[in-house]
Amino acid sequence: MDNLLTERARAVDDRVAATLAKTASATAPAGAAATEITDQITASSSGGKRLRAQLIAAAHDAHRGHQLEAALGIGAAVEMFQTAALLHDDVLDDSDTRRGRPAAHRILADLHRRHDWLGSADDFGAAAGILAGDLTLMAAHRALFDAVQPLGPKDSATATALFADMAELVTVGQYLDMRVAAQPLATLGDQESAIRDVMRTKTASYSAEFPLALGAACAGASADSITAIRALGVPLGIAFQLRDDVLGLTGSPAVTGKPAGDDIREGKRTMLAWRAWQVTDAAGRACLQATLGRRDANDDEVAEAVAVIAATDALDLVEQEIATLASNAATQLAALELDPHGVELLTSLFNAATDRAA
Repeated sequence: MDNLLTERARAVDDRVAATLAKTASATAPAGAAATEITDQITASSSGGKRLRAQLIAAAHDAHRGHQLEAALGIGAAVEMFQTAALLHDDVLDDSDTRRGRPAAHRILADLHRRHDWLGSADDFGAAAGILAGDLTLMAAHRALFDAVQPLGPKDSATATALFADMAELVTVGQYLDMRVAAQPLATLGDQESAIRDVMRTKTASYSAEFPLALGAACAGASADSITAIRALGVPLGIAFQLRDDVLGLTGSPAVTGKPAGDDIREGKRTMLAWRAWQVTDAAGRACLQATLGRRDANDDEVAEAVAVIAATDALDLVEQEIATLASNAATQLAALELDPHGVELLTSLFNAATDRAA
């Protein structure tokens, strides 16, 4: 199974590279400016386990499909959509790094500085980072267009509509995430519902819900079958986000590619922060109040905030919820009449999504 997943990840990499080659060709009249942007997209697109694409391919197999090439192509489109989202996220979050390398907008800001161009280098980098994300999103739609060509009109239309729904929901989910983080920290204790809405819309949607639906659509599954596999992607995707939040708090930077406790500096509203705020003492709450969302917080201050959260039952409760959600998704999967080999692949991927170190 590991060999199959590795082979499929490479196939998705090849399709991403082929799409970016078309993007490079289309933008070539812009000369060096095009290369400066496309180089960042290429670098930002590399790496990762291609989990979303793997879910699409496995869902296709589980529904006894015969359009694996289309499934892998749509997987490449979803992976490129994620890259676009990350490029935008890094600008919105003012992040310094991504996957162990400087964030694209930081590299583009340094380009401005090295050439001693006019205006603010940081503003230039932020704008260029947004444009890099925009161009990647356009490339994702190019990849989608190419991928659905072998499908019949009905399945092609279904997959295209699902991709559009996903892209629109994730975009509004990103806005919701910003909106939640903009609320006064004193309201954190009342934000549980909003935090869950962010996980549902921003992450669960394109990490599991829509990939599973897209894989079923590639296989020509019925509307009811697509709805059923899509539904179990919601708890799976939320469990994925909760694991991400745990890693964002306690993960190793060498493994995650991001500084430890970076979510603290970003002021990210998570279930971990919400629970700690609810149950910590006055001193703990004062520490969180002083550090959450402070970009200039030093390592010691961040470590103290992490320790406050870790001293509560927040981590234990989130781990319990991850297990419950993962079990829920597995139970729903087992109830569907799917191909056993495809189910085996999906089960392995479900475990990888919820029990990971990066």
